[in-house]
Amino acid sequence: MIVHRALIVLCSAWLAVACSATKPDYSEIPDDDSESGLVSIAYLKSHCKGLSTAIKSDISIRGTVVANDLFGEFYKTLVLVDESGGVEVAIDKERLCMDFPLYTSVSITCNGLAVGRVGGKVVLGAKPTGEYTVDRIAERSISTYLLCHREELHSLLPREVTIAGLGVEHVSDYVVLRDVRFADSEVGRAWCEENEGVYVDTDRHIIDKSGNVLIVRVPPYCEYAGERIPTGTGTLCGILDYSGDQFFLRITNHELYF
Repeated sequence: MIVHRALIVLCSAWLAVACSATKPDYSEIPDDDSESGLVSIAYLKSHCKGLSTAIKSDISIRGTVVANDLFGEFYKTLVLVDESGGVEVAIDKERLCMDFPLYTSVSITCNGLAVGRVGGKVVLGAKPTGEYTVDRIAERSISTYLLCHREELHSLLPREVTIAGLGVEHVSDYVVLRDVRFADSEVGRAWCEENEGVYVDTDRHIIDKSGNVLIVRVPPYCEYAGERIPTGTGTLCGILDYSGDQFFLRITNHELYF
């Protein structure tokens, strides 16, 4: 059963946001009167042309924080969702969970920022200055673009999906998978493997009742890297990602119920 988590306010950090090393194909969203005001996250992402697109119109988005660095799962990253889907926001600051707690509402003024393709997803960040598709929003610029409405807490339920039914529309969204188990060979092992005594990024695997398999990617800096993978069948929540022609799940807020 998914439990109410709106009062979580403490934080730990880590987990790098990957960025494409390809020189961006840089374009712009036209600056005209037809594009202004509050838009959906899906609408914003649809404007990513090529690898990187500058935002030059007076549009904004508003969404609920469903992932941050509270448990060290999303390094210098927020994930916001609205009814249309989710988006990662790259910010050059640690301990974001103190400024943008889970399940609070956040508004982002997008004019002056950029959307870029990172792997198989679209990320919101600063205009790229080098080889990456987006840069992180500088700490000094956070208040220029982002506003956290701390008085608005949402008991948000994740979107229920199945492994077989995953699609591109679910990428960066907050999702839940029920009645899944971890691969027998992984049960009882630590979430992250070690290399010379240091935890490393590790792929684990969940399996549904029909035998469909989904990768669960675990970062080495999450607080539970050394905990043991549970046995039995249960429920897992996270942010869906896509890279290398395959979907994978990134656990958010240590939400698993086994």
